[in-house]
Amino acid sequence: MTDKKDYKLANLENREMKLRTQRHDILVSDAENALDKIIDAPSPATLVQSFPDQDLYYLMHKIGPDDFIPVLSLATSDQWEYILDVEVWDSDRLNIDTITRVFDLMFQADAQRLLRWSIKEKPAFFEFFLANHMTIVVREHDELPPEDFNDYITIDDKFYFRFPKQPVLAEDEMAVPKDGQPAWELIEKMVKLVAQMDLSVFHGLLLETNSILPTEIEEEEFRLKNLRLAEKGFLPTHEAIGIYQPTSLNALRKRPDHALVHEHFDPDIPLPPQFFSEFILGDDLFVKALRYFKPPFSLQLESELAALINKIISADKIKLRTRQDLEKAIQKACAYLNLGLEAILKKELKPELAKEILAQYFIEDIFRTGSRACLKLKTKAVNWFKNSFMNKNHLPLSFLDEEFLGVVGGLLIERPMFFDKYKAGELYRDFNSLSDIKKTQKNLEQIIALDTIIGKLDVDTASFKEGVLTFKTLILTLWAKNRLNMEATLEPIDTAVFKDFFSALFSSPNPDTSPGIQLNDLVLWISEAITTENTDPETSNMVQSDLPDAFVQVLENLMAELDEEYSRVMPQDIDPRFIPHFLLAKRTV
Repeated sequence: MTDKKDYKLANLENREMKLRTQRHDILVSDAENALDKIIDAPSPATLVQSFPDQDLYYLMHKIGPDDFIPVLSLATSDQWEYILDVEVWDSDRLNIDTITRVFDLMFQADAQRLLRWSIKEKPAFFEFFLANHMTIVVREHDELPPEDFNDYITIDDKFYFRFPKQPVLAEDEMAVPKDGQPAWELIEKMVKLVAQMDLSVFHGLLLETNSILPTEIEEEEFRLKNLRLAEKGFLPTHEAIGIYQPTSLNALRKRPDHALVHEHFDPDIPLPPQFFSEFILGDDLFVKALRYFKPPFSLQLESELAALINKIISADKIKLRTRQDLEKAIQKACAYLNLGLEAILKKELKPELAKEILAQYFIEDIFRTGSRACLKLKTKAVNWFKNSFMNKNHLPLSFLDEEFLGVVGGLLIERPMFFDKYKAGELYRDFNSLSDIKKTQKNLEQIIALDTIIGKLDVDTASFKEGVLTFKTLILTLWAKNRLNMEATLEPIDTAVFKDFFSALFSSPNPDTSPGIQLNDLVLWISEAITTENTDPETSNMVQSDLPDAFVQVLENLMAELDEEYSRVMPQDIDPRFIPHFLLAKRTV
């Protein structure tokens, strides 16, 4: 008896694994081939209904909703309901236009089945949709039709309905919507089909639609939707946001000892979604480590990864409208997991060691370890900015110029991001390695040192009236004015006077070589300026002896930039329009 049961269970397992392989092949195929593989399958209905809800929803947007109608006709009612749950809500409010679009697709897929399912399983939701478009009047048997019933539609001369939102068009105009048919046209087809199927049901539907309380229905449908999605890992935003809660290394939860032991296949537990599989590419530590795992433990990792992605979607309030929306959540999950693995392993960044970490700890905890590294940077940036010279003087972030502005801008947003400057095709991307953390931390230390030093200078920001004020123009203009024995304000320097400073700056005994920049003089001036303005003897001695290394690095980069931009420019050719590093008076015509 036991052998017979094991034999049946083994057959079920083989069947499910074959379907899983078939589904994976479809998910990673291009849209046209994916649709062909579904339609040409030996049993398309069995294949479609075996898809996890999330995989089928992803496939719908990959293939295109209109082309997906034949597949939608084979889907189960639960799969339809999932599509409604994730598609038609804007936060806690139903989007009537989106409901129309989804109902239109389902009506084209299987009209009678949609109506039976809506009336039996989701009557309140369906009546809410109808009530937002229809005005219904019931005529008593002894009443004559009112004169203003000309624009009403009736099937049995008892129930009359019309669509107040229906646009009035001229005869030569075409009422063709951008996406699908208009709501009034769809609803008219729906209610007429209901009447053909069962007139008593038609009567009951219109009576109930005419007496509902839309606000109460919307609130209850929102509650039920949250319950259904929570079962699939889509927690409410206020709960899902906990996925970003930082976890220290000594707080990581270890998997139970039986986690790696092969467990028998359970036909009552569905296999995890695979919609993310085609996006997990590359050669970073996480992807390499993931390739080591085979079923059954790989299925456990897939399940955890799907749950993690769902929490990210909920926490970041990502509306899944396109393939790119889903890809964004998957990329963040993979980036933070890779960062978390590097943070745990530190210097030993080997795939075989990363594999041991994945086998030992839960994916969610590894993700939160990566989040911890990002949030530490964000916290440092936020704490600095609150008491910064910039904030106290109401200077915009553009004061930091392009490079530093990008770094700080990426840290001060709700979810910190790495300033990549389009190196990988995007201005910002998620932190995905310790090198990203170290590079950003180095830039942040330079920004903090820069802000601290400027705060110790005697700078009257109110004197700035013309040009573009950045830390570069502030430092260089004050330096030039000091060496030209001018008043230390942020008013523009006359070009004729500035030529003397420019000549000395790039003077060189050998005209064939690029002259050196006077970095030492700039460092000396800043040290003197800080010492002069500082009344604290201890701090004064510290500043005079040495400037912070991070600030000196900023000055070195600034001098290198000046050398690259202006070292070949002759003093007589100076044009204020093309020298943005200094505040120079514009030429008058």
